[in-house]
Amino acid sequence: MPASPRQFFLTRPTQFEITYSINSWMDPANSKVDSQLAQQQWDALHTLYLERGAQVEVFDPMPGWPDSVFTGDSIFLYGTQAIASRFRFAERAGEVEPQVARFAERGYTIHHLPEDVLFEGNGDAVYWNGRIFAGYGVRSDKQAHPHLQRILNVEVLPIEVLAPHFHVDTVLCPLNESTLAYAPSAIGASSLELLRGLGVTLIEVNDEEAGKLACNSMVLGNTVIMSTRLAPGFQAALQAAGFEVVTLEMSEFTKSGGGVKCLTLEAYRHGE
Repeated sequence: MPASPRQFFLTRPTQFEITYSINSWMDPANSKVDSQLAQQQWDALHTLYLERGAQVEVFDPMPGWPDSVFTGDSIFLYGTQAIASRFRFAERAGEVEPQVARFAERGYTIHHLPEDVLFEGNGDAVYWNGRIFAGYGVRSDKQAHPHLQRILNVEVLPIEVLAPHFHVDTVLCPLNESTLAYAPSAIGASSLELLRGLGVTLIEVNDEEAGKLACNSMVLGNTVIMSTRLAPGFQAALQAAGFEVVTLEMSEFTKSGGGVKCLTLEAYRHGE
């Protein structure tokens, strides 16, 4: 029986702009978004997903919330369960309830974490081999992890994210069941020990290329979709390991600290 197509959700970039700074990439004074180029870059990603057989649903942006283009940060989906985010910064807080309403309408059981626990959704929770890599330290709290484990009934592997990075999906990218890409300079010592003890192949991404969001890639089958064309070391390592690499230029979204993975909310399925 063929595997079900991957299910992704994207948000149109028609309201995307940089009007504030909540991470080291964002500079509203000097990083104006080229709206036409952002649309072209987003269209290239959307088209590629469709060409590669993914099922894609597209949302309209949330008025007044320019970072809502980064669809995955406001919720985490697994099976029929959805865990609402609680953002560290007020600049993104208004994205959560509209996103929750969308997925409640789609039949998901919605869970909210305790009010004193921060958790930034798909950005800080990455599914891999029946487990979840969960980021903490910059945006999300480690206290979120027992709740994820209880609600979803999956093992949670804690990954300390080091600034200037802020989400685990910018420092760690599962490539397949036995291979992970990671940026060692952006991960805490105990988490590095955890990763190196998993018994899998690890592909290192250097600090410069991690800063260009090379780890913020999406993997479809044997194809790695990279958020930058400026990471030749990572690209060569992937090709040497037998992966096909497709490089997209996502420069307008990188200005806000996001790439193809940040733009994409995946509905993770049990056992896939």
